[in-house]
Amino acid sequence: MAIIWPMLLIGIGTGLPWGLMDDLSVSVVPKERAGMATGIFSTMRLAGEAVALAAAAALLLALMQSGLAQALHDPRAMASIPAIANDMAAGALEQASTQLGEGGKTLLVSIYAGAFRVMLLVLAALTVAGALAAWLLLRPARSAEARGSAAGRACT
Repeated sequence: MAIIWPMLLIGIGTGLPWGLMDDLSVSVVPKERAGMATGIFSTMRLAGEAVALAAAAALLLALMQSGLAQALHDPRAMASIPAIANDMAAGALEQASTQLGEGGKTLLVSIYAGAFRVMLLVLAALTVAGALAAWLLLRPARSAEARGSAAGRACT
């Protein structure tokens, strides 16, 4: 149950802007080129999503390996951290927990939840940084007259 809310948030946050972005890609070109604009936009969006998904999966895997390294102290278990983390990333918690013995599944769920939480925070920070960059780069330019009057007020 604890993972339902983050997954729901991700789904809603991903799905909401698609219709708006598709409309924007079509509205800036002549009607006879709307299909081309939609195709280019969809291709770029899917390519971007694929790269972002691969990066997020790599981050999640690295965070899980780090969590396992901190939690496990048995040298035999330390050697199997990459295999355990790969099983966790694939969703095979039962298989991963067999390598740890009793109580292994509880530990793995805790490590996975912590890694997922950190990954979401990193992605949220990147989203805020991207939104701030877009706002700064796309804001309307002030006219020279407005800049001059603002500079004159600052000097007085």
